[in-house]
Amino acid sequence: ASRKAHVEEIRAYNATYHAEHREKLNTRRATHYAEHREEERARAAERRALNPEGVRASVAKYKKAHPEVGQINQARREAKKQQLPATLTVEQWEAIKSAYKHRCAYCGKKETKRRLLTQDHVIPLSKGGGYTRENIVPACQSCNSKKRVSLPTEPTKLVLL
Repeated sequence: ASRKAHVEEIRAYNATYHAEHREKLNTRRATHYAEHREEERARAAERRALNPEGVRASVAKYKKAHPEVGQINQARREAKKQQLPATLTVEQWEAIKSAYKHRCAYCGKKETKRRLLTQDHVIPLSKGGGYTRENIVPACQSCNSKKRVSLPTEPTKLVLL
């Protein structure tokens, strides 16, 4: 029997193997990259040079599928510029939204596809508040805009995670 006849079986086996040995494979990849960093960087640069449109399209597709990653990276840059702690991750942001039941911390409105929750700094960056899970609450755009750089006028129901 040829390999072509068993393509689906092989794919299923590989998927199972990768799922069961994820840590081992990730460690192996990380070790290989650390030992061959310059070659890997050169290979990636060559790939980008040979297919810049494909790379751009791939990056655009990722950014469209994961807008929260770009938002978090931008917020981290802003906090680091001001030499403030910047440790919030995408997973922590999702946990914060879940803890607040996907509702605004100020008015209680529920997040929808048209009304996304934004990350509000309880203590604004300009007043020394960091970009950490302890200082971020979900807020609708309206409440976040009203608050701007001030401290909350009413006590905010902070959910401890």
